[in-house]
Amino acid sequence: MENLLQVRGLRKSFAIRSGIFRKTTGHVQAVDGVDLDVHPNETLGLVGESGCGKTTLAKIILALERPDSGSVVFDGTDIHSARGQALEHVRRGIQVIFQDPFGSLNPRKKVASIIAEPMIIHKVGSKAQRYDRSAELLKLVGLSTDMLGRYPHEFSGGQRQRICIARAMAVNPRLLVCDEPVSALDVSIQAQVINLLVELQAELKLSYIFISHDLSVVGYISHRIAVMYRGQIVELADAQELFDNPLHPYTRCLMDAVPEPVPGKIAAAAHVRGDEDSVLFPARGCAFGSSCPYREEPCTREKPVLAEALHGHYVACHQHIPPDEQA
Repeated sequence: MENLLQVRGLRKSFAIRSGIFRKTTGHVQAVDGVDLDVHPNETLGLVGESGCGKTTLAKIILALERPDSGSVVFDGTDIHSARGQALEHVRRGIQVIFQDPFGSLNPRKKVASIIAEPMIIHKVGSKAQRYDRSAELLKLVGLSTDMLGRYPHEFSGGQRQRICIARAMAVNPRLLVCDEPVSALDVSIQAQVINLLVELQAELKLSYIFISHDLSVVGYISHRIAVMYRGQIVELADAQELFDNPLHPYTRCLMDAVPEPVPGKIAAAAHVRGDEDSVLFPARGCAFGSSCPYREEPCTREKPVLAEALHGHYVACHQHIPPDEQA
């Protein structure tokens, strides 16, 4: 299948500075050799613990950060070497929905101006056309057009996030990067926003990169899921396949940590060793090696490569858990 977005060998580190003269004393490897593809009309879920590099990866894809090495190609255009009209094509084609709907809206602007701002930046239509388009988008996300004259503080959290979605679609993007778009919302409102995203994808043929900590949400909306740990993709598979047959020990730990809403049932403990390494002194071999209950000698000296273990199911692990041992 043709790729809408292709990420290859992406690396990004940040300097650690200390002392009066802010001398560089080390580096944190936020993204470490990531390869990803996003297909047209597909939702790629991206999960992992806080600090694993999900948001940094999203910023690189959005061209808000420059990578140390690697490439990001969107619709045939290398994002970080694009200039002029090519860069404008990328900017219009990729938009973002932020985690905090209130913090990402200008409190001094009315909704009509907020939604129209991307159209003004990209010189789309006249003032009247932009207003009509804003009204059309507001109806598309389930809000009334009489709300165009209101300010962000007059809305609930779910309504604000709908406004953010409308703004993201103002210039007809093909890819939306959704960075924890429902984590700040109540559970019932989360379901409404997720269903809205699903409906918009079917109607407008959108692609999503959906970043979240919530495995149930990611499993519901995603076609494929990538599991990220310490800047690396450690497992990638179709959503149902990943839940039915997780191969990487870290993926198993994530799933074991999810509580089940069954009265009296005690969740199974995730068997994880103490983490002996830190992000300042990464392990020479497998990044998860110091915590892995299946660790063996090769794991401490050889970095595993993301490879196809089953059809369409990729895992970066020397000792990935066979299906018959996962009971």
